[in-house]
Amino acid sequence: MPSARAPYHIPNPQVVKTEKILDIERNRAIISLATVEIKDRERRSRRSMRATKVREVTLLEQAIFSGRFREAERVAEEISPTDLRSAAAKAQVLIYKGELEEAGELLNAFEKRLAEANLKEAAEFGLAKAEWHYWRGEYEEAKRQAQVVFGIYSLNRDHFGLARALYVLGRVYRRQGDYEQARQEMLRALEEAEAVADQPTTFLLGLITFNLGVVHYFLGDLARAEEELLAAIRALEVERGRYYGNALNFYGTLLIGKGLYEEAARIIQTAYECLAESAFFDDLAHATNNLAYACIRMGQFERAARLLEESLELRRRSKDIAGESATLELFGRLRFEQGQLSEAEAVLRQAIELAELGKNPHEKAVAAITLGRVLMAQGRLEESQRLLEEALDLALQLKNKSLQAESHVYLAELWVHRGNGMQALEHLRRTKALVNGYRDAYLFAQIERIERLVQQQRIKAEEGIFMIRSSFLPTWREAHEQLGRFLLQEALRHAGENQTKAAELLGVTKAYITMLRKKYGI
Repeated sequence: MPSARAPYHIPNPQVVKTEKILDIERNRAIISLATVEIKDRERRSRRSMRATKVREVTLLEQAIFSGRFREAERVAEEISPTDLRSAAAKAQVLIYKGELEEAGELLNAFEKRLAEANLKEAAEFGLAKAEWHYWRGEYEEAKRQAQVVFGIYSLNRDHFGLARALYVLGRVYRRQGDYEQARQEMLRALEEAEAVADQPTTFLLGLITFNLGVVHYFLGDLARAEEELLAAIRALEVERGRYYGNALNFYGTLLIGKGLYEEAARIIQTAYECLAESAFFDDLAHATNNLAYACIRMGQFERAARLLEESLELRRRSKDIAGESATLELFGRLRFEQGQLSEAEAVLRQAIELAELGKNPHEKAVAAITLGRVLMAQGRLEESQRLLEEALDLALQLKNKSLQAESHVYLAELWVHRGNGMQALEHLRRTKALVNGYRDAYLFAQIERIERLVQQQRIKAEEGIFMIRSSFLPTWREAHEQLGRFLLQEALRHAGENQTKAAELLGVTKAYITMLRKKYGI
């Protein structure tokens, strides 16, 4: 039987690669290396872009925190927000520029990402939202946002974040007319800002000091207010925009209170020009109001009317209800000064309605005082008293000394007209106690005018009659002086200006008559 054939076998066969196969393999290796390199480059590029984005946002935040808003505007133009931090920073710039609608759209677009944000991002976004609500006049919502931010920054005692949250809260209370609460929040903000070690704080300190100056002005501490406003102007000069203009404007308000109307008008005009560069309607209206008030005090009624028309238009464009109330109050004051009482009354009643609608007790009290004066001039004393007492109650609630003093001084005038000098003197006494330590030129002029009215009612010495009204009892010194003058004038009249005969009528010497004439200038 034939043996089986062994299978055919080629040991260790050599695979022969053609040149084409070799090219393909080389290309694959090159492609693989290129792919790895491209991916590496992409990763480095993304890291670089993220780093660049972070640097840009950091630069933007630093510019905002330092008050360099022109620089901030340029940086913001190059940023397309991709996260909460960049959205918040860009929104702050838009808010500063007064572009509230655009800022609102940006904030609303990113709000849904809050659930995924870390606490720092959420806090900065919350501050931007608080600012947005504040400038829209939505004070309760601004307060709520600021309180949430304060809570977040309290977790790690971030002094810079706490100072900014308290600063927003203080401004809200100030705009709502709660000056004592505003003062407390601003003092806390100042304490936190002074504790910051890792951020520039000169600008923030300037903002806080400015608001403290405003609050102390409304609380009647004018000396402290002036000191703080001047310090704020120096600190905010780096910005030379919205906040610097506002500080100048309010310093002008203080100068009006001191009776320096021409200097005040010059300062406020500078503030107006500074604010007009960026068309901040709300701030421009404030400056226009103050300039109009200075014009009223200087008797420039036509210019004041033009300015108030401009202010009213600005208020309505910015939908500032409380601000519109303030402008209408000034319109009412202007018409009162011009003697147009019916028109003044109509405008002031509208001002009170808007103040109530805007929930601003300060503006309501101011308008109520002016309307009380208008009604007093019309002889409607009961209505006038009701309004002035309501204004006094509001001023007491607000702890506003200047408004309390104004209410008391015009209540004193009202009681003169109602024939009760003792009540008038009591209100004048309270007015003087409230204004002790600072000087409001216009208010002091009103005190002096009403004191003369009281004096005229206390002692009547004319046509041979010397009469003292029991409801207007003079002091012993006043009665003695007035009686001496009256007796000397009557004796000389009866004696035909003969001093010897006059002395005989009064039972004194001629030398005494000569001394009395010199004393009384008769």
